[in-house]
Amino acid sequence: MVIAAVIAVVAVVAIAAVLLSQQAGPAAPRVKDVIIIGTTDSIQTTLDPCEAYDYLGVNIIQNMGEGLFAYEPGTAKLVNALAVSYTISPDRRIWEIKIRTDAKFQDGTPLTAEIVVWSWNRTITLNQDPAFLIADLIEKAEAIGQDTVRVYLKAPFEETYVKSLLATWVAFPVNPKTTPMEVVQPPKTVDMIGPYKLGTWKPGEYIELVANPNYYGEKPKTSRIIIRFYKDAQSLRLAVENGEVDIAFRTLSPADIKDIMEKGKLQVVAGPGIAPIRYMVFNLNKEPFNDKRVRQAIAYLIDREQIVNTVFMGKFAQPLYSMVPIGFLGHKDSFKERYGSKPDIEAARRLLREAGYSEANPLRIELWFTPVRYTPAEPDIAALLKQQLEASGLIKVELKSADWATYRTLFKEEKIACWLLGWYPDFLDSDNYVRPFYHSGANGWLRVNYKNPEVDRLIDEQVLQPTEQRVQTLARIQDIVADDAPIIPLWQEGQFAVAQLNVKGVVLDYSQIFRYYLLYAEVQG
Repeated sequence: MVIAAVIAVVAVVAIAAVLLSQQAGPAAPRVKDVIIIGTTDSIQTTLDPCEAYDYLGVNIIQNMGEGLFAYEPGTAKLVNALAVSYTISPDRRIWEIKIRTDAKFQDGTPLTAEIVVWSWNRTITLNQDPAFLIADLIEKAEAIGQDTVRVYLKAPFEETYVKSLLATWVAFPVNPKTTPMEVVQPPKTVDMIGPYKLGTWKPGEYIELVANPNYYGEKPKTSRIIIRFYKDAQSLRLAVENGEVDIAFRTLSPADIKDIMEKGKLQVVAGPGIAPIRYMVFNLNKEPFNDKRVRQAIAYLIDREQIVNTVFMGKFAQPLYSMVPIGFLGHKDSFKERYGSKPDIEAARRLLREAGYSEANPLRIELWFTPVRYTPAEPDIAALLKQQLEASGLIKVELKSADWATYRTLFKEEKIACWLLGWYPDFLDSDNYVRPFYHSGANGWLRVNYKNPEVDRLIDEQVLQPTEQRVQTLARIQDIVADDAPIIPLWQEGQFAVAQLNVKGVVLDYSQIFRYYLLYAEVQG
């Protein structure tokens, strides 16, 4: 009887367990511990915020640190980050900014106003490529107690403009305990205040970010991010299609993106096609580009619509006739007004003949491009530009290419005279599309060697003007530089990320910041 009773109880328990398991269904999904991002991009300098001026290096810094202000994800709205509150003097020249008292660096060192001031002074003193972003803004800064920074501005700048610049990575506080004042810091000592900190970094293979336990804010959705480097777009596409990476970001070709969208086995997340721009640069210290007639002739010959329709299939980019993109305050199609929207071969030939060129003595130029960094279609773009320029019958173009590290060195050391580049905004303001390119005090990084005192004056004036007057000044700037043509805008495009279907939190917005801390992927069990 006892044995029978035990058997009966066991049977009842077993049946109940089966029924409960049937009712409960499959196990709830869990969030993966790691997200792997594949890219053909690379880090070109260190991860020191005072020096970094390449997209990927800066983007990693933006996930490891933050400034007094930040862009709210998914918007162009500036919000407080390390700042708690601020006041502005009636003459707009002095700001007093209260900072958080609960923010700590990765080693537990508390943030103080003195550290903020020290970090800014270090950036300005070292004077690396992006230093102008705050060096042109700040006359002096001082700590008032532990939690207040007093900032004396060089001019009565508009409020949003100041916050935009203080939100840039060059204004991020760094830990003085691990950061040398006199030199750029080596990568492994990077210590900022942000959701992630640097893990393992094997250059050319991968870089790992791990959650920062001392971060005061919301913890990252995923505790580890691995950015894996691929040599070309074909390898990157295979990696995302085979599930080797969770996300492919920078850069697949327009044809790849279109094909992946049509197949529907992966998700394609598109950012607004407003801020990234592409352009051609001339070194005005080098012949033949020190002759404005040559630059203008080239401007007459470029067919942007052909590039957009052929390479980008008419849907992933749009022609650009100003360095100020469509959608930004004061944008004006100055190059279209000056040179037309279609090639004017006769106008180009007339200028080239005036400059001394002929069928027997054609203008010979090298056009440089880098084949992977911006798009795998870069060789096709360069070939189209060669075809367009040679249609004049008076120009011979030799195409030259180099990997990004070599390419960057070539134009920095002024060893090339005509090359293609791209630009992602440092902050969301039209000033960031004129000052870094045309102001003689800020365009040194580009080696364009363009100096126009009137343009310098207008650029300095426009950031102080009310909107209506500023639009007029920006229009004048765009008209002048279109005529001078030290740089030729080509097109603007959007950002695209290709991700596995279970990946969430991919936010691509106007700021161009890819926020790793929002990413997560759910898996069963």
